[in-house]
Amino acid sequence: MISSGRQRRGLVCAVVVAGALLVTGTALLPLWRDDRPLPHDKTPAVPASGLPPVASRTGVADAAVAPAPTAVSVDAALLDTPEARAYLEREQFNDRARRFFADATHSDAPVDAGEAQWIEAAIGRYERERHLSAGEAMNLRLGLIEATGLPEAERAERMAAVVTAYGSDGERREAQWLAQQRSDAAFAQYKSREQTIVAEVMAMARIPDGLSRDEYLRRRLEAERITAMR
Repeated sequence: MISSGRQRRGLVCAVVVAGALLVTGTALLPLWRDDRPLPHDKTPAVPASGLPPVASRTGVADAAVAPAPTAVSVDAALLDTPEARAYLEREQFNDRARRFFADATHSDAPVDAGEAQWIEAAIGRYERERHLSAGEAMNLRLGLIEATGLPEAERAERMAAVVTAYGSDGERREAQWLAQQRSDAAFAQYKSREQTIVAEVMAMARIPDGLSRDEYLRRRLEAERITAMR
């Protein structure tokens, strides 16, 4: 039994690590335009209260579920706004997801299929609205699969499919962003100057202002990007 448990944890960790590498790949894109796709690991979740996250069976869902907020007294009128209602709905999602994964961790009873479906739908909604990053949404979905209690081989297959889907989506977004930049006149102007600047800096015998060659090149390219955008 111990060996089986270790193999299971090793399988889950391998899938999650592979997913993180695929999903966060677009974070290495060059900084150019404000309308580029958001890096997957930059979308903020609901501010944490400082409480430790609840553990799931695999740990993959913990990072995307914010800790329970500290109770505060608020004016009732403030709650009757779209912003307040949206915030309270997000808190309901956090609370229900936290309870679901806690129950799945500490109870041998079958998970509530209806609750799992509700959480899955909420994940899709918040991901589309950019309240969850791709990495957070992927981890939550992996956690839902792990909590189902399906046979290990079937869970591993479903988790691998989720990881592959997010990796493909990340590649698609990266390709789309690059295509948009290539069609942008300012970007084209910058790229036409980039290689010239690199060649000039690499050929310099002395770098001004006591800077390193790399730092001087970085500043030159940054200045060229600013000029092109203007």
